[in-house]
Amino acid sequence: MKISLDQTTWHGLGAWALESELLRIVVLPELGAKLVSLVDKRNRLEWLVGPGERPLKPVPYGAAFVEQDMSGWDEMFPTIVACAYPAAGQRYGTPLPDHGEVWALPWMLEPARPGTLRLSVEGKALPYRLTRALAYSAPDTLQMHYELVNLGAEGMPYLWAAHPQFVCGEQAEILLPPQVSEVCNTIPADWGWGAPERRFNWPEAVSVGGQRVRIDRTRPASLRQARKFFVLPETRASWAGLVRQPAGDWLRLDWDPDKIPYLGIWVDEGALNHTSVAAPEPTTGFYDSLAVAWEKREITALEPGATQTWNLTVRIGAPGQPFPSDF
Repeated sequence: MKISLDQTTWHGLGAWALESELLRIVVLPELGAKLVSLVDKRNRLEWLVGPGERPLKPVPYGAAFVEQDMSGWDEMFPTIVACAYPAAGQRYGTPLPDHGEVWALPWMLEPARPGTLRLSVEGKALPYRLTRALAYSAPDTLQMHYELVNLGAEGMPYLWAAHPQFVCGEQAEILLPPQVSEVCNTIPADWGWGAPERRFNWPEAVSVGGQRVRIDRTRPASLRQARKFFVLPETRASWAGLVRQPAGDWLRLDWDPDKIPYLGIWVDEGALNHTSVAAPEPTTGFYDSLAVAWEKREITALEPGATQTWNLTVRIGAPGQPFPSDF
């Protein structure tokens, strides 16, 4: 397998491009190690939303996420919704910024095997080091390996979530394992889906207004609406997929549910972004606030000095290739 790793630029910012025979990704270390491009070279299809009219630029610590470029794939850690650190100890009550802090911090390049892009960041609000290594296990498959080290003297609950914003157009289908038959809303009622934790059938739901809605499909950005659902904690998913219609290009994420127990699904149909996007978000907490997850005891924690690792696999398929129901 032929792999190349090259320095480049992206919208004027320093970047690294990691490329196989079929895929090309671009990463910005200075901007939270954001993946800004994920291209299927077979048909030149870009899967990640671009910045649109919002320029890519360095982000000040503590910035509001939705006021930035709203592009690409960011890492969320140690929370998504801004909150106070909930665990007793020296850092109890420490403010945690909107969408966490690592998306707004520069990451450092680390030594790695040939064909691997390895970057790390150390926390400001909490004592930890998070490392992410990117490599291809096959020409159409990207492996994302994470390593988290607790550098402090106290246990540390944390919430990590992948935050990819995939371009879906008006007809994409979101695929989940067959055991997922119900999801729950996790954003405020003024978004139109009732109070947090209101449950809906998957994939077809009855909305608050009584209409039947295929919540597994994306619709036009002209609707100016969005939704965020979580798979119920007792129903652990191990993969999620997207199929873009009518062409049939597809993408599938896979992970170990013992290490990543929860799954959120964000769909933005023009509410915050300039085009319709979908974001399957494997995560270590239920749901977007570390404080809420801590209160619910649906959270992951790391002992002092301990290390946790997990993996996320991204596989891309072109039209004519059937979506794999399982590997």
